[in-house]
Amino acid sequence: MSALNKEQVVARLVESYGYNPFFAEKLVGELGEEALSAAEASEKPLKKAIRINTLKTTHRELMQRLGGKGFQLIRIPWLRNGYWVQAEPDTPPLGATHEYLFGHYFVQSPPSMYAVEALDPRPGETVLDLAAGAGGKATYISQLMENSGVLVAVEPKRGKVAALRSNVSRMGCTNTVILQMDGRSLPSLDMVFDRVLLDAPCTSSGVVSRHPTLKSRVSAKDVTEQQNLQIALLEAAYSALKVGGVIVYSTCSYFREEGEEVVGRLADRGASLTPLGPPGETVSKKWVRFYPHVHGTEGFFVCRVTKN
Repeated sequence: MSALNKEQVVARLVESYGYNPFFAEKLVGELGEEALSAAEASEKPLKKAIRINTLKTTHRELMQRLGGKGFQLIRIPWLRNGYWVQAEPDTPPLGATHEYLFGHYFVQSPPSMYAVEALDPRPGETVLDLAAGAGGKATYISQLMENSGVLVAVEPKRGKVAALRSNVSRMGCTNTVILQMDGRSLPSLDMVFDRVLLDAPCTSSGVVSRHPTLKSRVSAKDVTEQQNLQIALLEAAYSALKVGGVIVYSTCSYFREEGEEVVGRLADRGASLTPLGPPGETVSKKWVRFYPHVHGTEGFFVCRVTKN
């Protein structure tokens, strides 16, 4: 490091930003002195972004309608349907407009949209979202499939399944089958998929801007437990993927134990890590990482794997 050594950066993260020593050391191990820039950027609320739902509206129509309500939409150049949102004073919350309630858009982070676009689901395919959560990515998959083919959305938690059903209905997704089950039990379904998205459960170390208490809570035990779950889910996804099929694996974590090390296990089995174009760059990499101080987003990892 140029100005500060590792111990000094760790100390500053602990003393000035409230990270516990474990988290601070991990962050410095990943980013070096840039960890301070990431920590500073995470102290501020992230910019709002939405995804326009082309199943129900057009870009032009929604921009006009939201513009009339005091919202300015700014195209995110590396996404097909994503926009940054700037709001004038006294505008309604993004989740309370008529357009939102009728499913014309989804409030969604750019890396989440990027993960779905990296999957590149096509009309007529059979696609799996193995950890669907509330359905942000699942509804985008359905949108890109143009409601053709079949999307299976798996989510184990009852509360999230309720939100998933609500969002699938609100966004007009008619090709989606929702299953409440543990994704590790996927092989019991005896199904084969063209594409699989696994936005895996993780330590959420990349979203401290939304959940500041994570700075003091994330532990080595958390990393180990989440990595074990991620490996099991990815193995289940890979077993259900057809030869030549594609998996996109993503997490909202800074840690390589939850990113590169997990997908590396599939590479060891002969899978190909398909190059991705990093946002705003022309050089392809085997995975993409987002950072708050670089992209204005949460910390996020995306990798695309092809089964040989």
